Amino acid sequence: MLRWFVTGAGGQLATAFAKTLEGEVFLSQEAALDIRDADAIHAAVHSFAPDIVLHTAAYTDVDGAEADPALAEAVNVEGTRNVIKAVRGTHTTVVYFSTDYVFDGAKGSPYVESDRTHPLGVYARTKLAGEEEVLSWVRGIVVRTAWLYSDTGKNFVKTILGAAQKAKAGEHLTVVDDQIGSPTYAGHLAAAVDEALRQGVAPGLYHMAGSGYCSWCELAREVVQLAGIDIEVVPTTTAELGRPAPRPAFSALTSERPIPRLPHWAAGVAEAVDRLIPLG
Repeated sequence: MLRWFVTGAGGQLATAFAKTLEGEVFLSQEAALDIRDADAIHAAVHSFAPDIVLHTAAYTDVDGAEADPALAEAVNVEGTRNVIKAVRGTHTTVVYFSTDYVFDGAKGSPYVESDRTHPLGVYARTKLAGEEEVLSWVRGIVVRTAWLYSDTGKNFVKTILGAAQKAKAGEHLTVVDDQIGSPTYAGHLAAAVDEALRQGVAPGLYHMAGSGYCSWCELAREVVQLAGIDIEVVPTTTAELGRPAPRPAFSALTSERPIPRLPHWAAGVAEAVDRLIPLG
C-alpha cells in the first residue's frame, strides 16, 4: 500500500484526496506544520517516509497577493522549495498543483502543456516559480488545474449558491462574463490524479481540469438552475468589477498528453450542488 503525505489539509483538494486515497495517509494541516519552516517539513517528511507527497498547500488569494507579495512568495515558492529539499535523497514523488493563471489568456483557445506561460500577477508568478522548483526534482510532477470548487471549503460555487439562497424577491446576482476557464470539481481531480499515479505517470507537467469551458457568469447560472432557485444572473465585465489583480481573459486548459481526462465541468457542478443542497 502506498504512503501519501498531503500538505494543506483542510483545503478542498486535500479533503477530496482524503476521501479518495487508499493506503496510509498523513494529512498535514498548516496550523500544525508550516511549509515555510524548512526544518519542520523536513522532519515530518522523513518521519513518515511517504511514497508520494501531494503538495496542495498554497497561498491562493489572487488579489491579496498583490498587496502582500512577500507572503505569496514565502508560501508558494519558498514553501515549495522546502518540500523539494525534504525529499532529496529519497525515492519520493512530489505532485504540485498549479494554476491556469500562469497564462495571459491571449491565445483565445484552451492551453496545452507546451504553450508558453506569461503570468500577469503576483499570485500567478509565484505559482509558476513553484512549478520550476518541483520540476527540478527528478520525481517532480506539476498538475495545472483551474477554477477549483467542491462542496467543502471556500469556492465560487458555494459562494453563488449561498448568495442565491439568501437573495430576496426581485434581487439579482452580478457575475463577470468576460473571463473564460475550465471549472474543476475537486473530487474529479483527486480521482484522476490518483488514477494517473497508480498507472505510473512519468514526471513532468500535466494539465488536468474539467472538460470544456465557460464564463464565470455561465457557471453561476448553472449553479442556480441546478439548485432550482429563481434568480437572475446579470453579466458584468472584469473592468467594472475593479479587482486589484489582473486575470487572464481566456485560460481554459486541455491536455496534449496521455493522462486520465476529467468529466465535463457541468457534471462536477451537478455533483457539488447535490451535496450542498441538503446542507443548505
